[in-house]
Amino acid sequence: MNRFWKLLLCASLFLTMIFSSGLANAEPKAIDGDWPPASGVYLRKTASGIPNGRIDVVVVKGFNNNPAVLVGVESRNYEGDSYEGSDMAPRIYIAGHMYIPMSSPEVILTHGYTDKRNPTPDPKVLPLMTHVVYDARISNKAITLEPQYFDGAKVRAMRTDPDLAGTYVFESVHNSPSVFMAIAWVRQQNPKLTGLEPGRDYRYEDDYIADVRKISYPGIQAIRPPIAPKEYFELKAYDGNKLIQTFLVSRDFNQIYRIKPNGEAMLIFNNQGGVG
Repeated sequence: MNRFWKLLLCASLFLTMIFSSGLANAEPKAIDGDWPPASGVYLRKTASGIPNGRIDVVVVKGFNNNPAVLVGVESRNYEGDSYEGSDMAPRIYIAGHMYIPMSSPEVILTHGYTDKRNPTPDPKVLPLMTHVVYDARISNKAITLEPQYFDGAKVRAMRTDPDLAGTYVFESVHNSPSVFMAIAWVRQQNPKLTGLEPGRDYRYEDDYIADVRKISYPGIQAIRPPIAPKEYFELKAYDGNKLIQTFLVSRDFNQIYRIKPNGEAMLIFNNQGGVG
């Protein structure tokens, strides 16, 4: 990924600040057993109260006004009692979405990275076609992730390393959207609009656009709605070395533009309506 590691370093520094200092508590909008969970950040902590996991939740008004719940989950292999030790612990970060297939929510995670910290940061993007599923319970201002077991004895299950399982308690409304959440959000869109084949994974290069006025795609400005977000993730999807599509995903995930290699642009998602 093009500027991934620079962006990841900035994100890592920000997350370190979050993990090593108390967040200002804010009441979520009603998640006691209700769907969807509130947007914000949820923390999992050690017995000593040191954060060793977090879930960033962004709720977007999706198709037919149904809520789409995007998540980025981080787990650190740490059970100690100091913030410094947590920062040096191996970790995994993986993004995806939460939905209710039958009677209870699941978290489907597909894009992220792992960092063994041996002994310095050495992040590696997760393999293509990663697909991790955890059961989720939303209650009492918390999200609990539980492995999906393959047997009645509850021995064999799908797990990450470090494990994402545990209870994450709502801490603040200040979530941290990531480029991996943006990729996962694009893949949830209609393939006829994205131009990406279902079941095929792609290699991504990314950049970050801090000001919509600096977007370098002429076709975008012509179709941009009067009210538009300012910040965007830029994603270039490759099949091998062939550029398939470019996407601009607003940082709040409320808009997605698709740009074909010939420059043709289309607004494929807009939570205010008016795509095209």
